[in-house]
Amino acid sequence: MPLLIVLLRVLLLLLLPTLGQATSLSLVASDAPLLPGPVIHVWADPEGLADIHSVRQLPESAWQPVARRDASFGYSKHAYWLRFSLHNPAAEVIDWVLLIGNPLLDYLDAYGLDGERVYRAGDQRPFDERWVNHRQLVLPFSLAPGEERELILRMQTNGSANLSASLMSNEGFTHYEQRMLLLQGLFFGALLVMLIYNLSIFVITRDRNYLWYSLFVACFSFYQFIQLGFALQWLWPQALAWHQLSFPLSSALATLFGILFTYGVLDLKTGPAAYTWICRALMACSVLVIVLAFCAPYTVALIGSFVLVVVCAVFACLFTLLRWRDGYQPAKLFALGWSALILASLFSILSGTGIIANSLLTLHAQQIGSLFELVIFSIALGSRIRLAQHAQQQAQEQLYANEHELRLEQAKSLDLQKQINEGLEARVAERTASLQHALQELSTANRQLAELSRRDSLTGLFNRQVLNEELERMLAQAKRSQRPLAMLMMDLDHFKKVNDQHGHLVGDACLQHAALRMQQRMRSNDLLVRFGGEEFAAVLCDTDQSGALDLAEQLRADLTSHPCTYQDLSIDLSLSIGVYALIPDIGSDREQLLRHADQALYRAKAAGRNKVIGYEASALGDV
Repeated sequence: MPLLIVLLRVLLLLLLPTLGQATSLSLVASDAPLLPGPVIHVWADPEGLADIHSVRQLPESAWQPVARRDASFGYSKHAYWLRFSLHNPAAEVIDWVLLIGNPLLDYLDAYGLDGERVYRAGDQRPFDERWVNHRQLVLPFSLAPGEERELILRMQTNGSANLSASLMSNEGFTHYEQRMLLLQGLFFGALLVMLIYNLSIFVITRDRNYLWYSLFVACFSFYQFIQLGFALQWLWPQALAWHQLSFPLSSALATLFGILFTYGVLDLKTGPAAYTWICRALMACSVLVIVLAFCAPYTVALIGSFVLVVVCAVFACLFTLLRWRDGYQPAKLFALGWSALILASLFSILSGTGIIANSLLTLHAQQIGSLFELVIFSIALGSRIRLAQHAQQQAQEQLYANEHELRLEQAKSLDLQKQINEGLEARVAERTASLQHALQELSTANRQLAELSRRDSLTGLFNRQVLNEELERMLAQAKRSQRPLAMLMMDLDHFKKVNDQHGHLVGDACLQHAALRMQQRMRSNDLLVRFGGEEFAAVLCDTDQSGALDLAEQLRADLTSHPCTYQDLSIDLSLSIGVYALIPDIGSDREQLLRHADQALYRAKAAGRNKVIGYEASALGDV
């Protein structure tokens, strides 16, 4: 029996909007806006061909009550005619405003506001046609004492057919607008501060995650600026086609940069390969929605952007929870931030479809959730920096501990040597010979160790330290003899692609192969070093610009014609080379050689790679 009573109460609540349907709305002064939804009747025109005269001749049975506080019909291209009556019970003329809270309605016509004058507005009509210069659709009207007037509205849009209407007195509308502008100013000001803050960190740290996050904030701000009607009012009041496509476009761009940000800051590249493939697929879908925004109908692009947001939100939550399970500390904050944004976006999307009633909360839910999410993400980025600093501090402490242990071992070794010397005086000669032999082996080992420290462990070539030492000596010798000296800077083209496609073992084999091919063409008095990564450098004695270019071309052609073979793979390699030769004078130094050869290498890369380019001061703007 109690269950039956509860069910009857629920049924009664569901029927209340219909049973309580009023015939007209009395305009009584109030601090809260009046909602005309309960007195609105609607007639759907699927073809959109009816005019006001045929609509006024419709029978009463054709009109259906809206029976809810907002007139929302989801995503439909039908034309909807809305009819309701307003009554002025006061003894004086009252001036009121009908505010349409959906700035993205394509077309809205209002009849009965001002005699036979028809109000025509919408975001697919020039902004200057509006009666009131406002980001939303503002319909002013006056009622004489005791007057009852019928208003008829025609609404048609490719987006959410949501009227979201409210009635306010002129004074109430002024106060409402002041509050809204204050809140919107605070909202966009907070977004601007977040954007500048993260861009500044990116400039300082060069961490791309801050760049993606800054672009995400910028695109999301742009999206909100469009959704709230500010863009049409202030940026492009006459560019109606651009205004329509800019909404799904900004949403897709924000999603794209959100994917890049999530991928980087959650360090998904270190996880299973499926993480990377899924993120790439989502980025491809974002690009597809961007293309749809320009080429496809507005409804298709809009629904596509909504679906993309939902799918990306699901995967973002999944990745965050998985990284949280793996012990990645910043994932906890990301889970909280994504939850806030997803719940807010869900409210916004559901209100657009008409599933839940549109209100001031649903209209601004996404703004509230996004602010919360942006603050949480900024804290998470800071936490990520703190973790990196903590890891660096631990590494330094471990280094200090190893150094202390080594000193203790050295002290023990010295004590032991002293005890042996004091306790075995009778065997001094034998121990002296043994010690000399040990010292000779130690000297040999030290020379071998010194030689190893000068060599690159992977390719066997000299390393950059040797280049720094030997280049000064070779430059000084060339100054004394007034003989030319040439510098080659060489870089394997697209080497990161080799590592990404085949793995680092194949990449190491390619580096060894390239080093061997280059070493075979070097003279005994030339210096070939591994400069770093996939870069190599060579210093050529007694070689002018022509000879250096000739050798560089031989190196490039030889490597191109001899691919690297590894197991059953054949990897094609190519080389970009920058060449600089000079007869040194007093002002010549090591930095000049390296800088000019590197500038020539940069030109070789810019020219399409697999090129040999000699340094030319005029081409580089060098004096």
